[in-house]
Amino acid sequence: MRRNLVLALCAATVLISSQSNAQTVPITTDDSVPAVSYYSALISGVDQPGVGAGAQFPLTSTLLQPGVLKPSAVPVFNPKWMTQTLAIVGDDKGSKEWLKLHLERLLSLQATVIVVSAASEKRFKDIQRQANALPIVPDSGHWLQNRLAAARVTVYPVLIGLDGKARQIIFSEGFERGDAHEK
Repeated sequence: MRRNLVLALCAATVLISSQSNAQTVPITTDDSVPAVSYYSALISGVDQPGVGAGAQFPLTSTLLQPGVLKPSAVPVFNPKWMTQTLAIVGDDKGSKEWLKLHLERLLSLQATVIVVSAASEKRFKDIQRQANALPIVPDSGHWLQNRLAAARVTVYPVLIGLDGKARQIIFSEGFERGDAHEK
């Protein structure tokens, strides 16, 4: 009986904390670990059939939209946890032009492309073809989008570098794959 009471209290605590956490906006200075290393293994190669289990289209974002990032570099993640660069894009014209313009640089950085908006599987596959050999994944959750919005990054396309900062222009000197942290 006592064990059941303890289990019930634990379950109630988890339920209450998960409901209260659903209402909060994530902070940008914690020590959470980005899940990109798990994502990047999901979809590699244009010839892979489909998109992956659980991906439902259309992919939409209520927190992010195509646009221009005003500041040059906005902190999003703690750089000590960044293991690879992330390119956040959609299937809009601006994202496609950005991807085309920066493709060589994204390839040299070995970025993972995360698609936050795509009208259909076909449009996602079009982005995948354009991304060439870069690993690509649909963002069907809201963790990354909440994280970006909390850092006041509400537009895409953007690149999040190994320094944990989001930027749209990625041609700057000193921003090399090996330079994980800006000085």
